[in-house]
Amino acid sequence: MNLRDLWTNLDDASRQAFFRTALWITLIVGTVYTIGQSDLLQDYAPLAVRIEMPEKILFPKSNKTVTLPVNLQLKNNTEETAHLQVESPCNIIRWYITSKDGNFVQAPAKETCSQMVMRASLPAGQYSQDELLIPLDVTRYQAGIGYRLVTSYWGQEASRDFEVELE
Repeated sequence: MNLRDLWTNLDDASRQAFFRTALWITLIVGTVYTIGQSDLLQDYAPLAVRIEMPEKILFPKSNKTVTLPVNLQLKNNTEETAHLQVESPCNIIRWYITSKDGNFVQAPAKETCSQMVMRASLPAGQYSQDELLIPLDVTRYQAGIGYRLVTSYWGQEASRDFEVELE
């Protein structure tokens, strides 16, 4: 007995039940996939960093550098005030870029920074936010290769993937 014979031997009620089941499975799989691809799932680590930035960056042929706008948020998910501390002002935000394979691509130029311990408090349920513009050296990137921005914000690490396209 093949599939066509099986289908023709089913009554209308069985066919409708099959279509309803297929519809529900499609709906559930689509919902789970959509939620997984969105930012609806949150990180509930005690201190969670969220990176907002474009997923694709367009590199014009005429430029040697392109600016990548990045918004960093640090959220305190605990019920107590978090006490933040880094060794110097230069360590509040640190970043570097790798390929998705882990090969180094770019980091900021070394800065002269005072060795002054920086401290801050982040109340329970609140977040701290900073914006930065990362200058990307166009000569270090290729179209079709995935890249990963790795950040440390007040000592808490996070990463976000992105791609580049050439004009």
